[in-house]
Amino acid sequence: MIKKPFIRSLLFLCIGSLLLSLSVSHPPSAAAEAAPPANQFDAMFVLDTSYSMTETDPGNTSAEVIHMLMDMSEAERTRIGYVAYNHSIVDSQPLTDMSVKEKRTRLKGSIESLKRKGYTDIGLGLLKGTNMLAEQRKEDSQAYVVLLSDGATDLGIYSSNRTVQDSGEDVTAAINLAKKNGFPIYTIGLNHDGTVNKAELARIAKETGGKSFMTSSAEDLPEIFNQIYADQVQSILLPVAALTAKGSLQEVPVTIANGSMSEANIILISEKPINETQLFYQSSNIRMYNSSKYTILKITSPLKGTFNLKFRGVSGDLVKIYVLANYELNGEAKLSSDKDIVKGQPTPFETQLFHPDGSPLADADFYATVKAVLTITNKDTKKSEEIPMTLTEDKLEAGYSFPISGNYSWRVRMEGPDFYRVMPGGPLTVTNLPPVEAGDGRIKLSKEDGGSDIALSTLFTDPNNDPLTFKLASTAASNRYDASITADGILQLEPLKTGTSDLVIEAADTEGGTLTRTIKVEVTSVWTLYLQIAVSVLILAIIGTVLYFVLRPKPPFAGRLEGFFLNTASGNEIPVTYWPLTSFPQHSITLQQLFHSLDINEPLPEAAAITFYAGKKGTLFVKHTSRCTLVRGKTALRKDRKEPLQYGDKLYITFEDGITEIELRYKPIKANTNIFTRPD
Repeated sequence: MIKKPFIRSLLFLCIGSLLLSLSVSHPPSAAAEAAPPANQFDAMFVLDTSYSMTETDPGNTSAEVIHMLMDMSEAERTRIGYVAYNHSIVDSQPLTDMSVKEKRTRLKGSIESLKRKGYTDIGLGLLKGTNMLAEQRKEDSQAYVVLLSDGATDLGIYSSNRTVQDSGEDVTAAINLAKKNGFPIYTIGLNHDGTVNKAELARIAKETGGKSFMTSSAEDLPEIFNQIYADQVQSILLPVAALTAKGSLQEVPVTIANGSMSEANIILISEKPINETQLFYQSSNIRMYNSSKYTILKITSPLKGTFNLKFRGVSGDLVKIYVLANYELNGEAKLSSDKDIVKGQPTPFETQLFHPDGSPLADADFYATVKAVLTITNKDTKKSEEIPMTLTEDKLEAGYSFPISGNYSWRVRMEGPDFYRVMPGGPLTVTNLPPVEAGDGRIKLSKEDGGSDIALSTLFTDPNNDPLTFKLASTAASNRYDASITADGILQLEPLKTGTSDLVIEAADTEGGTLTRTIKVEVTSVWTLYLQIAVSVLILAIIGTVLYFVLRPKPPFAGRLEGFFLNTASGNEIPVTYWPLTSFPQHSITLQQLFHSLDINEPLPEAAAITFYAGKKGTLFVKHTSRCTLVRGKTALRKDRKEPLQYGDKLYITFEDGITEIELRYKPIKANTNIFTRPD
C-alpha cells in the first residue's frame, strides 16, 4: 500500500509541474513555427475549499504548488489570481503582478489562510474564475484556468437555494466563455475517495483545449507528467535522483547537457524542509527559492557540464531532484522547394531551430540528441503517416511521396531529452498529373516478320508513377493491320498491307487522368526495304561524287612570272621582276600580293582585284573584277571570268590610271635552277 505522504509528494510534483509548464510555454501556432514562451502569462486558479479537502489535502499541498509557481515563474511576465469556493464563493483575488514583492507575499498569505469548510459547487467557482480571467487578462497574454477539486458538486443543506442543475449550467457557461476568449481550462481531480466526477472534469478540459488529470493512484503519475509536457510544455522534466535523506550532506551530480539553455531549474521536492542546499557552480546568475516542501535553484544561461549538488534533508525523508530546462528557441518547419506538390514525386521537408534574433542554432551537442518526426495527414481519409527526419549539419530533413492526390495537413515534432517543439504546417494540396507521351510515337512493322508485341510503357509514362490502363480509341485505315491491347499493357499488331496509318490509344491513371495519343503505324515489305536501300545507295554515290569534286586536292602553283613595267604613273623605273610561283604555298594569289612580296609600292589598289589560280599540268588561270584592261597575246580577257595561261603566254595589263602598264610572261622553271618548287 502506498503511504499518503508519498502520494501527496507525487501529487505536489504533478500539480507543480503543470503550473510550471503553463508558466513557460504556450500552444503551438497555426503556422509552421513554434515560438518561445509568450511575453505575458495570466493564470487564474479555481480552488476547492470544501471540508473534504482537509482529508484530501491535509498538508495544504495545493497552496504550496501555487507558491512554487510564483517562485518558478518570471515575475515580470506573470500575473496570478484565484477564486476559492465551496458551496459559495469564499474568497477571490484579481490577477496580481508577481513583480511586486509585497503583492506576491500578500497573495501567498491569502491562499495559505483559506479555511476548508462547507460543501462543493464546482460550477459556481468555475464561472466566477473564467469571468474574472476574461475581464482582466491582457490582450496578448497566454491565459489559462486551473481547476482543483476533490469531488463532484454536492450542495448539501444548501440545495434549497441552488440546484445541481444550476451548477451544471454554470459549468457550461464557463466552458463557452473560455472557448470564446481562447484560453484552456486544466482540471485536476484529487480523487482520494473516488467521488470525483471524472467525466465532467474531462469534458471541461477537452472542450476548452486543456487536459484533465486524476491522482487517485501514484502509478498514474508518470503518465500524467508525460501528457502534461507532451501537450503544453516546450521543455521536459528530467528526473535526476530520488534519495532518502540521511540528515547529513549528500552529493548528487547534475548535468547540463548543452550550452543553449536560457535557464535551468534544479528542483528538489520533499515532504519536510531541506535544511541546506549547495551547488558547486561558478556563476552569479543563480537564485534560490525555498519553502517547506521544495527548493528551487534557478540558473540563467547555464554552461555545459556536470556540477555537484549538495543538500541536507531531514533523516528518512524522500528527496526527489529534477532538472527543467528552458530554451528560448524558435522552431521552423517548411518545404525545402517551392515547386508544386505532385503525387508520387518526392517532396522535401526541413526543420531548424533559431535564436530569438533570427540566427540559426549551431550547437552540435544539442542537435546530437534531437530527433524529429514528420507527420503527414490526409484530410479526407484522416489517415496519418510518420516519417523520421535525418540530421544534416544544423537542420533535419525528410522526403515524402504522396500516394494519392488531395488535401493534406502536416506537422513536425522535434524532441530531445529535455526539450521539444511541435510545428504545425499549413495546408497542402497535392495534384495528380495525367499520363504523358514517351518515345517518338512511331511503330514500324514488316509484313514478312509477322505480328509484333509493343509494350505501351515505351509510348506512355505517368509522372505520378501510377500504373496505367489502355484502350484503343480509333484504328483508322485498319485494313493495314489488326490491333489489340492486353490487360498488362501490351499492344499486339498484325500487319496486313503496306502503308502508313494512325492508331489512336487512350491511357488512363488510377485517378482518372487520361491522355489520348495518335501513333503512326507504318507497314513495310522486304521489297520496299530493298528499294529504299537502292535509293539510299544511289544518293550516297551522288553525294560521294560531289564531295570528291569539292574536296579533292587542288593543284599547286607551277612555273614563274616575269614582270616588265612598260610605264608607271609615278615615273619610277622598275627593273624586271621575277616571281617563282612555286614558292607560294596557297592555291591563289593576287597581283597586289605579288607586288608586296618584292616591295613594289606603286599606288595600284586595283591590283588586289586581279587574281591568279593554280591549275593542272602547269596551267595558270587569271581572273579580274577591276576596270583594268587585260590582254593575253592579242586577246582581251573578259571581266569576272577565269582565263588560262600556258607556258610562253604574255599578259598585258593596263591599270585604271591609263598610264601604268606591265607585261607578265608565264614561263616554266628550268630543272637546273635553284628555285624552290613545292612537292606535289
